[in-house]
Amino acid sequence: MEIKILGSGREVGRSGILVNTGSEKFLLDFGIEVQHGQKPSNPPMDLKGVFLTHAHLDHSGCIPFLYKKGYKGPTYMTRASLDLCDMLLRDSIKVQKKKGQKPYFSQEDLKRMEQKTITLPYKKPVKFKSCSIQLRDAGHIPGAGQILMESQGKRILYTGDIKFLGTGLTNPADTDYKDIDVLICEATYSYKDHPDRKELFDSLKEHIQYVLYNNGTILLPSFAVGRTQEMIQELSYLGFPITMDGMGIEATKRMLSNPGFLRDARKLKKAFEKARKIRRGKNRDSVTDKPGVIVCTAGMLQAGPVVTYIKNLHMREDCSLVFSGYQVKDSPGKMLLETGKYINEGINVKPRMKMTFMDFSAHCGRSQLLDFFRKVRPKKIILVHTDHGPEFGKELRGMGFNVEVPRNGDSLRV
Repeated sequence: MEIKILGSGREVGRSGILVNTGSEKFLLDFGIEVQHGQKPSNPPMDLKGVFLTHAHLDHSGCIPFLYKKGYKGPTYMTRASLDLCDMLLRDSIKVQKKKGQKPYFSQEDLKRMEQKTITLPYKKPVKFKSCSIQLRDAGHIPGAGQILMESQGKRILYTGDIKFLGTGLTNPADTDYKDIDVLICEATYSYKDHPDRKELFDSLKEHIQYVLYNNGTILLPSFAVGRTQEMIQELSYLGFPITMDGMGIEATKRMLSNPGFLRDARKLKKAFEKARKIRRGKNRDSVTDKPGVIVCTAGMLQAGPVVTYIKNLHMREDCSLVFSGYQVKDSPGKMLLETGKYINEGINVKPRMKMTFMDFSAHCGRSQLLDFFRKVRPKKIILVHTDHGPEFGKELRGMGFNVEVPRNGDSLRV
């Protein structure tokens, strides 16, 4: 068997893993680099199947492109992932056009992908001539799955993005594995651990109370899929007005239509019903008339209603912008954190509003990765989706693990 890294080798994002069993080829994820729009290397089109771990664009963003290039086979994912992909991929076409880029695929290509998609529950193997493949809960976002492949007496596990500790939104990832020969594992945060989530939410709630009691507004930019829902669910009991704006509204509806992939669907439904939803841009000015919390897209400040809110609120020292997640290199959010300036869509300002970063990650941290490796004891580990792979790989070898840290384009025999 051969594993080829088409994307996510020594980088975070644009995931793409090609597995060749000798008689059949399978593609695991085919995403995009979200800031600059780069895609992985093209796979061969004689694929037996494409398997998607989850809906985020750095894993799903170029799958319709395969159908544009002539792929006619099935794509496998959970039902929740399909519903969320439909929303995110349609929006990505608009975003690429807005940036002056030629989209990698059309609405028709996306439609072909959806027509050929087969949805799977967790732990239901799909049997092929040379292997069987199933999805296991990854704990990252609703519907996210790890991919477990069994072929020629070998067991290959690809984690995709993974979260071993449960959140209010998702259950913890499945870690009940034995006899894993090859573990292809994300190592986004191999260099650090994340704060305790309960303590982090306690700090956020205290910060919100301080700002709102002083007649300010909390601006909480959040990823449409995952972070938005966790935020409204955990903050809805504070007693302050919560406003939702942007794609997170539609994403929440789609999650609620897939309650089996949520940890507590009733709790999310109650919080969603309670929140005010902004559906027209002209209503945004009224949101900041009174103290409240605005949960809006985009999480990295690159587009969406957050741009308008920053433009309207940046001079107000009584307001606060709270970063709730990862800011990719060169994104407006990352630049604001590093330089104190927000430069985007014709805006160039140095906000006077308070700014704070809180590490609400949907990925596992370093300690959980190490615990997972010690529990599973795979014969080989292949690290992907990481900017710190060589250093982490060296550490792991010192602990007795057999580790590879491939670059994009590298092939490994297993």
